[in-house]
Amino acid sequence: MMRRAVVAVALCAGFVGTGCVSVSHVQTADTLGAGKFQFAIEPGVGGAAVIGDSETGSGGIYYPHIDLAARFGVTERVDLGVRFGSSLAELQSKFLLTSPDDPNLAISLAPSVMGVFLGSDDDAVGSYVNVAVPLLVGFKTAGGSELVLGPRVSATRISGGSSTDSAAANLLSVGASVGYALRVTEGFRLMPEVGVSIPVIGEFNTTDSESELGAGFNGGFVQFKLGFLFGRGRPINRDTRDYVNANSNDVDI
Repeated sequence: MMRRAVVAVALCAGFVGTGCVSVSHVQTADTLGAGKFQFAIEPGVGGAAVIGDSETGSGGIYYPHIDLAARFGVTERVDLGVRFGSSLAELQSKFLLTSPDDPNLAISLAPSVMGVFLGSDDDAVGSYVNVAVPLLVGFKTAGGSELVLGPRVSATRISGGSSTDSAAANLLSVGASVGYALRVTEGFRLMPEVGVSIPVIGEFNTTDSESELGAGFNGGFVQFKLGFLFGRGRPINRDTRDYVNANSNDVDI
């Protein structure tokens, strides 16, 4: 039975390594604005690499990765959305921390959760859940484009088991992304983005063994995507003087 549980974990881990890990965001740091809608097509390439020493060697795999996403501006500061495809099913959110009227800078938290549940006829099951909390920092240009930096922390749980045995792995990863949302027209942006994610701490346990901690996995994930973003979003604030004057009026001298 234990072998069946280990196999379930291995299968789910293999599924993660062949495309469902999402280490990119493919969205601006700025929110869309209340009542605005955005649809995105996100083709790209992902990779998982292991860096070894002179004895073990190094290796990696690379694979196509494509997602579809839809987002809606609930308020001026809050977006909610969903992404599905190679990233499985992912629920997204975004909370703008800076002023929506700032023509130069947008900073937001964009928590997301994604996962999958796998089952078989002989009661062996496996699951994969990933929770990511990126901080998106966007530098706006006068033409409405945006350079986006995205440091992130993510927690992943991979588990498998049967009615009598189970095995699980919990991983804490850190990563970052950089992308540029080029405003082509009022309702369309083209956004290339590169992201990386590196596991730093892991906990591994089975039914008949105590938990073990691990670190230094000598590898990680990398991803490149080219996002096609359709939707008008927030109007462009080209003149910074109005924003500066409005804020200076709020200061008591």
